[in-house]
Amino acid sequence: MSGYAEFIYIADLLGVAVFAITGAIAAPGKRIDILGVTVLGLVTALGGGTIRDITLNLHPVVWVGDTLYLWVAMGSAVAAFIASRYIQSPRRLLLILDAAGLALFSILGLQKALAAGAPTEVAVMMAVITGVAGGMIRDILTGQIPLVLQRNGELYATCALMGALVYVFVAGRLEEPSPWLDISAMAIIFISRMASLVAGLQLPEFIVRGHRLESHEEARNLEKREP
Repeated sequence: MSGYAEFIYIADLLGVAVFAITGAIAAPGKRIDILGVTVLGLVTALGGGTIRDITLNLHPVVWVGDTLYLWVAMGSAVAAFIASRYIQSPRRLLLILDAAGLALFSILGLQKALAAGAPTEVAVMMAVITGVAGGMIRDILTGQIPLVLQRNGELYATCALMGALVYVFVAGRLEEPSPWLDISAMAIIFISRMASLVAGLQLPEFIVRGHRLESHEEARNLEKREP
């Protein structure tokens, strides 16, 4: 295995570990046992890559071809389960780890799609899917609105899209792959995601002309008045 390929492999395993931990620490307060936490960790860490591989008709699926992905995901989820019994994990930690996993998985998913011969547009889409699908499954299983669908001052999938577009634009002008490009694209995703949390960056809403959007309080009061 070359040095660059080894870098990608280690980064992929690190992304699996990070996303598995986010799946585990999303469980407190949900009355989920250790088996349920392990399942959350597995689907969060491996869900996006599985959807990508099936969509691109890549066989075997990454964790079937290399079971170390399974062991890393399970081990990380169990470790987080044990640690959470002694250390409180605030929501801020979940968001930071989720941003790190988003950055790692988006760029690695993009690279795998390009290596499989996918067109650039499809590869960028696979980058976003790889980055967000596992977290969407995690949020749905824990009864939360997926982060990618929330509009509360936070960019999410847009960050993955920006990093992927920068990667393909610069990569097309390089003679050979560069770990520095990978790190730079991942940094763009992570920093833009964290900036959106701190500064309240957001995309414009769909609003019909002449329509005033009710506040959350007004919407709740309207629901109470309806028969």
